[in-house]
Amino acid sequence: MNLVLIMMLVITMLITACGGQQEAAPEPEEPVENGTTEEASGEEAEEALGAKIQEIQDEGKIVLGTAADYPPYEFIAEIDGELQVVGFDIDIAREIANDLGVELEIRDMDFDGLLAALVAGNIDFIVAGMVPTEERRESVDFSMPYYAAEQRFLVRAEDVDELNTIDSLEGKRIGAQMSTVQETIAEEMIENPAERRYLSRINDLVMDLKSGRIDGIVLVGPVASAYASADPDLEMSDISFGQEDGVAIAVAKGNEDLVAAIDDTLQRLIDNDMIDEFIAEATALADEQQVQ
Repeated sequence: MNLVLIMMLVITMLITACGGQQEAAPEPEEPVENGTTEEASGEEAEEALGAKIQEIQDEGKIVLGTAADYPPYEFIAEIDGELQVVGFDIDIAREIANDLGVELEIRDMDFDGLLAALVAGNIDFIVAGMVPTEERRESVDFSMPYYAAEQRFLVRAEDVDELNTIDSLEGKRIGAQMSTVQETIAEEMIENPAERRYLSRINDLVMDLKSGRIDGIVLVGPVASAYASADPDLEMSDISFGQEDGVAIAVAKGNEDLVAAIDDTLQRLIDNDMIDEFIAEATALADEQQVQ
């Protein structure tokens, strides 16, 4: 066999050997038991459920959003020479803060801006005589109800005998606070008014009532009574729009741990008749002072 033939044979054998080599297949990963993933997910969910309270306790405070023109729920009063936000809602908020072991920071704002502030994370919860309507439940979660009251109508004292039925409000100028259940009542239960005026602050509505720009204001009973007690020119009419479903505390969605903690505090207060005590004290304080 000549030299050329031998070299060709060697090259052929080398090519065949290289072409036949294959990369080793990766070893299969060890199977993961079903329970492992589920267990991890459960632990993550549990951590998420406690995240809000942990955040609040790390900050050392819980931020309350309220609208302090709603006596005896929340209002501004002079205490020891200093203007403070007070009311039975504020007393409840302080109990919640105490149970969480943190300080209470109060932010007073327009009622119609509270939900946006909560969703944006600027406040931690709302205690402001807020009724948990279906529309509000779309954006926030609510605690258990803690107080229910009758919906009434505030008028000038000189008109109390004339404006004493819902039918008597036809052709009258009606006021209510913007973005509230009272606004809904004005829209749905009062037919053919001359005007419906909705403002952010009840104090502004009261000024319009006293000046004659409107003839009456739809208000929850304790609030109407507080304003009437503070001003002899105002009186609560005999008109009733029925009982509200009950007010509750609003919390941003996904904070089940905070809702549960708030419910625990509310249940303790209800069981010990403390909310009734707070209401009596706040009503007496509102009666003592001109509503700010």
